[in-house]
Amino acid sequence: MKKMKLPEHRAGIWLDQETAYIVHLEGDAVGKVEGLISDVETRVRMAGEGKVYARFGHTFLDNQEKTQHRQNNQRKSFFKEILGHLHGVNFLYLFGPGKARYGLHHLIEKDQQLAGHVVAFEAADRMNKREAVAATLAYFTGDQFKQYKKDRRKALKAAL
Repeated sequence: MKKMKLPEHRAGIWLDQETAYIVHLEGDAVGKVEGLISDVETRVRMAGEGKVYARFGHTFLDNQEKTQHRQNNQRKSFFKEILGHLHGVNFLYLFGPGKARYGLHHLIEKDQQLAGHVVAFEAADRMNKREAVAATLAYFTGDQFKQYKKDRRKALKAAL
């Protein structure tokens, strides 16, 4: 009896602090593209705003730590929302500007179902949905991914 190969579920994630585009690929076709918007607060100065700190005797007090802690919690919840869209994925391609992809990569490696599924991790410019789809297709149909799969197959054979 011939072995049946299940179709690979691959996904590319373009990510920055404000948005994420998740491109799901089934075989060589685009399955669906999801756009997520984060609730992470950024520093916005209001017109007529006063000092950011208060003075208490010789000590200066500010709410910078509180704001950073709130932003970190908002970022973590955004990453967990992204993880909710990734279950069942065999290969992940992470790309985007800034450092948000490092936080998502760290959380993916902690997740038991997705640990070790990140194939590539690259810096990329700001993109819209179409450009993210094109970049994901280009990576998964390119030579770099084929070489990764070949090396992975060899490593699995050597382990047995």
